[in-house]
Amino acid sequence: MLDVAVTIVILVILAALMLPPVQHSANHARRSQCKNNLKQIGLALMNYHDVHRTLPPGWIVSEEKGQSSGFGWGYHILPFFDQAPLFKKLNAKVRMADSKSDNAKLIGTILTAYRCQSGSSADQAKSKWCQKVGVTNYVGNFGVGLPSIYSTATVDEPTLRRKDHLQGILGANSKVRIRDIKDGMSNVILAGERRLPTNHGTDWPPLRSEGNFNSYWAGLPDVSLVNPLTIVATATGGDPEVNGPNDPLNRAGNLNALSSPDWKRKLPYFGVNRGDGGELFGELSETTPVSAGFSSWHTGGAQVVLGDGTVRFISENIDPTVFTNMMRHSDGETLGEF
Repeated sequence: MLDVAVTIVILVILAALMLPPVQHSANHARRSQCKNNLKQIGLALMNYHDVHRTLPPGWIVSEEKGQSSGFGWGYHILPFFDQAPLFKKLNAKVRMADSKSDNAKLIGTILTAYRCQSGSSADQAKSKWCQKVGVTNYVGNFGVGLPSIYSTATVDEPTLRRKDHLQGILGANSKVRIRDIKDGMSNVILAGERRLPTNHGTDWPPLRSEGNFNSYWAGLPDVSLVNPLTIVATATGGDPEVNGPNDPLNRAGNLNALSSPDWKRKLPYFGVNRGDGGELFGELSETTPVSAGFSSWHTGGAQVVLGDGTVRFISENIDPTVFTNMMRHSDGETLGEF
């Protein structure tokens, strides 16, 4: 009996020693699959550009009441994702969550190409406007400033801003072309990861930059009541309460505050795995909020796809100025190491 007991103890110890490598291998496989997903997203965006001579709009919005479909960039690249049949069935002339068409049902489609398996959230979420919406772990690059329904305009100003105010790649009705990206395709982010809450998140409301919110691959179920941060990320945000309702960051992405001692007050920084105060979330758990930036369940950072199709792992400790420059397509600044 003693020999049996000793054998059992040895086997338990060996199993315990084997567990970390097995766990590491599983994590590596999930991260590799996530990397491949981002590669496919980058390729789809470039193929869209080849056909339409522009990158897709971040989301579709109209100044006419009730005329905004809310469909986002993830919908527009479906034909370049082997999802042409789904694209054809969806009707972008009506609201994304429209129940009179097939939209409300089809936006619940689960697309594994938009999901990172490192998270444990459900593949579908319940929205205020429809029972099931397919979620995504990938959001586009808005650039800097907090996006409102009408891109870089303030929320209480329902007019579309000039498109040259968009500092990133994907905004309201945006049409960014490769030739518009003066910093070079290898120096700008197209899209990146976004964690999803595991405890049944909700629609992302306007005027919020952090909370328990979902991201949807199809776009905004209701453009007047759902925050564009649902489908895009930003590196910095203006604060109308501090800087006034005409905060220039919401229009042009002024980065002067980054070099000042009180830049956190003037310019909230949404780094990788960081909250709206610039602080690291620390050890991620199901109660950790989602913020306006990029984030992931991968330890130490998140993956992004650059304009040249390269997928890079961005450390959560990346220099704020470097990261912010990566989010702006034509700031003319030297990027630096990352």
